[in-house]
Amino acid sequence: MRSDWLCLLEDLATYAEPLRRLGRRQLPAPETHSELLGKSRALVNALHPRSMRLRLAENLEVTRSTRTLRFERVDGELPPFRPGQYVSLSVSIGEVSTSRPYSISSPPGIGTLDLTVKREPQGFVSPWLCDREPGWEASSSGPAGSFVHEPLRDRGPLVLLSGGSGITPFMSMLQHFAAVGFPGKTTLLHNSRSTDDVIFGDAVASLARDHEDFDAVSVISRPPADYTGVSGHLDAQLIRERVGELDGASFFVCGPDGLIRHVEEQLALLDVPAHAIRREAFGPPADVTVMPEWPQGIGSDDTFSVSLVGGQTLYARAGEPLLNSLERAGEVIPAVCRTGECADCRMKVVSGDAWSLPGAGVREADRAQGFVHACVAYPTSDLRLDRG
Repeated sequence: MRSDWLCLLEDLATYAEPLRRLGRRQLPAPETHSELLGKSRALVNALHPRSMRLRLAENLEVTRSTRTLRFERVDGELPPFRPGQYVSLSVSIGEVSTSRPYSISSPPGIGTLDLTVKREPQGFVSPWLCDREPGWEASSSGPAGSFVHEPLRDRGPLVLLSGGSGITPFMSMLQHFAAVGFPGKTTLLHNSRSTDDVIFGDAVASLARDHEDFDAVSVISRPPADYTGVSGHLDAQLIRERVGELDGASFFVCGPDGLIRHVEEQLALLDVPAHAIRREAFGPPADVTVMPEWPQGIGSDDTFSVSLVGGQTLYARAGEPLLNSLERAGEVIPAVCRTGECADCRMKVVSGDAWSLPGAGVREADRAQGFVHACVAYPTSDLRLDRG
């Protein structure tokens, strides 16, 4: 039997030449901390860009008042996003620089980004935006928002309740589900004012025909005399009839503030627990002064002075979000969601009073120190604000 020493010498002879070759090889120098940090930042920015440059490829008619703006990214690849998220589009109209969040209506992974915009007759941005021609460029935020389907959380039947352009995030979800499989029984109840203004009506009907797990109901609030379809509003009776079993269901509600409040009242009548409801509001209330929480004695057209620490003094209406008044005066305020969620427009009230929408998303620690989110805060006295 060979000794252990002999075995060791034979093993060394076997590996001697490979070891010599390895010793002659030029090994790469280890990466420095700054190099690793740079690569990490580049990866994060690719997946979650703070901003993107978009070019309008197509402006498509959806209804008589609605357009789909189809964008391509010109400064890189489109980042991944989740159906239900939005981007905030930055625009300059005359002397005013502002931004508006729009839900992505296209599914992930197709290389373009669809933003479907309803032309509001009294709107400031939407009529201007609907008239843009292909080739127009704009900056936007990266995809953001938490109005998404979570498979681990939303395990039961899925109920989607929308009004007007509130269907846009659901269109992204539905197209995605059609490609990868619906998560279970899914029901869409969509409210439109008239039969000729049903956003994505044909596309939704086609999806319902092709997928047995998906049911869609178009509800017209102002139907013509000869209309034979479902009319009225999204009420408890309709929800019960079309959804059936509600236990364990997950509810997603999207649309104007008034619709969301109405639907939440109807869901409460059906004993739907609050934790089963997700919501996404499109824009501030049409008239904030009619809300029961609004301070008594202050009218929508009452005007107050707003002075900025180190900046100008302007005048703002009580019935309009502070952010709108600041932008109209030429102030550039960071803003993404414009619903109180992201806190980019966070400002400190140094003196005076500002009323915030219930559920505005201000953290308790910030609230205690006098911070507000300008997109959902309204002046109720003369104010002094600090950008923080």
